[in-house]
Amino acid sequence: MVVVASSKSRSRWRSAAAASLCAAAAWGSVAAPLEQPFRAPYVPQADAEVLQRVPAAADPKVRAMRALRREFDADPRNLALALRLADAYVDFGRQVGDAHYAGYAEAVIAPWLAQKPAPVETLVVQATILQYRHQFDAARTLLKQVLQRDPKQGQAWLILATLDAVQGDYTAASHGCAQVAGTAGVTYGAACAAALRANLGQAEQSIAMLDLLARQSSGQPAAFRAWIAGLAADSAERLGRHDAAERQYRQALALTPDDNYLQVAYADFLLGRNRPADVLALLGTDSASDTAFLRIALAQAALKSPDLPRYVFVMAARFAGLQQRGSDYFGREQARFALDLQHDPEGALQIAAQNWNVQREPPDTRVLLEAALAAQRPAAAASAIAFVERSKLQDPVIVPLADQLRALGAAR
Repeated sequence: MVVVASSKSRSRWRSAAAASLCAAAAWGSVAAPLEQPFRAPYVPQADAEVLQRVPAAADPKVRAMRALRREFDADPRNLALALRLADAYVDFGRQVGDAHYAGYAEAVIAPWLAQKPAPVETLVVQATILQYRHQFDAARTLLKQVLQRDPKQGQAWLILATLDAVQGDYTAASHGCAQVAGTAGVTYGAACAAALRANLGQAEQSIAMLDLLARQSSGQPAAFRAWIAGLAADSAERLGRHDAAERQYRQALALTPDDNYLQVAYADFLLGRNRPADVLALLGTDSASDTAFLRIALAQAALKSPDLPRYVFVMAARFAGLQQRGSDYFGREQARFALDLQHDPEGALQIAAQNWNVQREPPDTRVLLEAALAAQRPAAAASAIAFVERSKLQDPVIVPLADQLRALGAAR
């Protein structure tokens, strides 16, 4: 059982667990300009044509955030209220795939961050925001400050373990998971370790651990159970067990149907199974989430939709807007966009290689290998190929890609 002090702490733990699940997929890393082959502008056919949707004011979560905001505005020196509001912004931003909410959260806690020393709780929230933005070095610095002041801060250990895993430092991540077990309880520590094993050639063990956790977690909140199911789906995919993976994705989405990360992960699964129509049934034909919108565009491409130029134009405009704001969240998505929708292997390879220097989750490795193969440049992916071999990663797509590139390099 997880040892927590209050409902507020439990809420933060659910956020941290979800952040571990979505660490890089929702908000990726990017560095290269969008000078890609597709430049023709899309001209809307009518003034009423919808190019993008935003969260509805009637959404219960939006109403709850607004109520909490009014409460905080009436008592702006209340740290507990500030933390609740910041948590709500971060959670909602993760759910809908909109990084703007991380900025709203940051503004709320800014007065306390300016204090010397800043309250530990605000440093943890800020580290979570920095993690979302893939400012990993800055997040790591804050987390180490937190743990120096409070070595038993379990949420900080979980975020740190997540960062280490995202960046491919599995030894450090394993140590972090052990610390999570000792400070936050065996349940979270075991989930942390199970997620890690899926990337270390131990997907069978990961599935067994997650199955046990699922059976023991019937009383846990829906968000936690969805996290476990999502991890189980990922582990099943590592072994090519597509039926089992789909069952787990559906179970996770039944628990948290609006979770953007789970929707995107399931959409990727469906695209990999050549089921683009099912992607549109899942995501619709529009989304405020950039990660979801890319999957919609990929599905439209697979269906040879006449509307594809609009999707490509809007996606390119979104990436350009992010860059103009100085955001660098979506390297994985930009590389995939360049490769699969703009048909620019060299541009995709440049973006994917820069992204892989920052984060090394299996999807980051996959898009780098795919771009290197499309560009016929195996040497550009040499580090990723070695990483796949060293980590003993199991994956029915990534491992064959690494083998193909290795053979291509040997033939030259």
